[in-house]
Amino acid sequence: MYHQQLVPGQRGRHRHDIGYVALVLSGTYEEVGDTGRWLGGAGDLVYHNAYEAHRNLISSECSIVNIEVPSHLPLPPVFRVREPERLLAAASSNHAIIGSHLIPTETKRPVVMDWPDLLARDLRNQPQSLGKWAEQHSLKPETISRGFRKAYGITPAKYRREAQARKALRMIAKADGTIADIAARAGFSDQAHMSRTLVELTGYPPRRLQQAKSNSFNTVLLSAG
Repeated sequence: MYHQQLVPGQRGRHRHDIGYVALVLSGTYEEVGDTGRWLGGAGDLVYHNAYEAHRNLISSECSIVNIEVPSHLPLPPVFRVREPERLLAAASSNHAIIGSHLIPTETKRPVVMDWPDLLARDLRNQPQSLGKWAEQHSLKPETISRGFRKAYGITPAKYRREAQARKALRMIAKADGTIADIAARAGFSDQAHMSRTLVELTGYPPRRLQQAKSNSFNTVLLSAG
């Protein structure tokens, strides 16, 4: 657990290889990342799965406490709990029971501000032909590339690849098929394409991920994405 002060401005796209929640003590900010676009304010918990990336647009000075949590917990991206002070106490003294203080009492919905948010949703849900998507929405391909990168800090093609990689990670952790089968089901053109993307995302090739025996490592993989 560590305390963080965010000053107004922008924080570029970044990622962590562990799961954690950010408890907002004061201030407001907008988060744009691998689960969409969200608004966080005082009292909110913002959940980040292992290997997820996001950027922050900070509208007022924020005080935040970041708390590492088990990555297998099925938590919504932004939510509230009944007694956040008990969560803080558990994070300080008895981390083993932290899950019992992360039961959502209220969840937030993602913000859809413009077509980049719609494209991000579609890229997460299934592989998309960017040319076809642009045509369907009466946009030029170059507009898609520039506008999405401005909003999300990443190209649409890379955003799509990383979403596919996180889907593959879940299947690898569950031993859900051969590596070649997982690559096809995750939407990659071939096994080599998936391997390059996983190494870029996690630092590990599929075989190494598949052979991992550590429970803590596998629980991270089970919910990466």
